[in-house]
Amino acid sequence: MTDLIFHRAEKYIKEDLDYYFAGDRDIHSQVKPGQNIYSFTPESAHLEIDYQDGKIGQLFYPFAPATVERIYIGISFPLFANSWGAAFLRHLMTLVKPKGCVVLPVYPEIQAAEKNFWSRSILENIFISRSRWKGMSNIWAENDGVMSMRIGRRMPPEINSNANYLLRQGSQSSIERHIYQQQNSHVVDDFLSLHQSHWHMMQKTAIIERIIQDTFGRKSAVNITHLGDVDNAYLATELILSPYVNIEQANADYPKSSRETENLIAYHQRQLHGKLRLLSDKVLPQQQHVITAINYFSEVEQTQQEQSLQQLWQQLTDNGLLIVHECGPNTLSVERIKKLLSQFGEPIYYSSLVASQHHPDEVISHYSSLIEEELAEENATQQQVFWVLQKSVA
Repeated sequence: MTDLIFHRAEKYIKEDLDYYFAGDRDIHSQVKPGQNIYSFTPESAHLEIDYQDGKIGQLFYPFAPATVERIYIGISFPLFANSWGAAFLRHLMTLVKPKGCVVLPVYPEIQAAEKNFWSRSILENIFISRSRWKGMSNIWAENDGVMSMRIGRRMPPEINSNANYLLRQGSQSSIERHIYQQQNSHVVDDFLSLHQSHWHMMQKTAIIERIIQDTFGRKSAVNITHLGDVDNAYLATELILSPYVNIEQANADYPKSSRETENLIAYHQRQLHGKLRLLSDKVLPQQQHVITAINYFSEVEQTQQEQSLQQLWQQLTDNGLLIVHECGPNTLSVERIKKLLSQFGEPIYYSSLVASQHHPDEVISHYSSLIEEELAEENATQQQVFWVLQKSVA
């Protein structure tokens, strides 16, 4: 039997496996994995997969459809209950055999809403396959904290997300890059670079989406500009495609013409409807509801940082949001970020691990004890959090 399990990183493997092997989670062994279960992480460079090699595989390895018995999502794995996560789960359902399943942790309703993780009701709303209570549901309740997805009466409808582009075009795009760049590139390196860029941007998107929801709700039309990060086009596209926020116009600061960006936009051309604009001219649009600055200020000379911040502040509408996230190698210190933002008010901050706002002296719960410890440390140090500052009505 071929069982696979996905982890956030290598250090979480033991805890993820213990969750599914423990008898208190699966008393009747309904979804207990086999002993030879094979682990995958998004950071692994191992693509020559042999399920008996004892190594850790690359998460985005191009599996053949209907070849896997069961796929498990580890409790450490940051799979949010948004379009990217739903599209990813739907893709996994195409990889398992007809009687196979995708097994994942689910949270009680309140805890799931707090972190934007999966609950049973969210899964059933997206992946239901019954028709007037007839036919088999895709979603099976197993035991406390564990559910499985199986092919029911029919496959769920396709979900608009960058995940579709990545999972269908990723390998082809890597080969295309190799052909055009010839000796200056390597297919494996391109494959890993492309997929890891999408993976990191997916996590940022989920948190920014939650920040927008918490401030503007799901229906209010929002104009947004993304600055700083070289992969901002991925982020902008995903937010436009999301049905959980209403992005009227998204602007992405992209430093140079990119064939990958062009391919991504072409793939989603019908859904984008001209809503995406690349800011190659560096002219910032006015009247923005949200401006994200991801690794932006660390690339600005310190003597110019305050002036740059003031310019961004002027582009925001009343009640607009400035979101600052520093996670690069030359990141600004927490003290520097606070000093910059304090001239405009008191910022709040969101976790970079789950889609939740941090509150002083409050620990966000998590099934993974390792991540719960990291959440407590993140709250205490405020390292790499998402800082949010709202512009008051003039």
